[in-house]
Amino acid sequence: MNEHTTRGSTPQERRASRRYMWEIAAGAVGFLVTFLFLPELFTTEPGSPAAVAVALVPLVPVVWIVIALIRHVRRVDELQRGVIVLSLAIGFGAAMLISLAVVFLSTAGVVVAQPEWWVFIGGMAVWGVTIGVVSFRATR
Repeated sequence: MNEHTTRGSTPQERRASRRYMWEIAAGAVGFLVTFLFLPELFTTEPGSPAAVAVALVPLVPVVWIVIALIRHVRRVDELQRGVIVLSLAIGFGAAMLISLAVVFLSTAGVVVAQPEWWVFIGGMAVWGVTIGVVSFRATR
């Protein structure tokens, strides 16, 4: 048996996965640092151009994460590409359902605190769980 059949992936695929994990981790750390600490370091007047700039800086590492994901999808084989696209579609669907639930609740007079975070975190969580489940099922 060759290494591909005994381990389930080639050395090139494992390198691509490691590179992707490093790129995603760097983006996630960058996001957390800029999101959590930048507003504490720079006190700005609400609504001012400086406040807008400080608020939008955390998007830079998020763009890095999106680029890393696109690069990873281009590097992987057809099976992994399908796993990624399916999990993204399910995560997107979950985010849309959560968004509609928030809208329907608001029409019923229910106030949902910070609804954008529910949509973002819900979609990301479903994507993360789905990619694990779909990957596991695809390699059994």
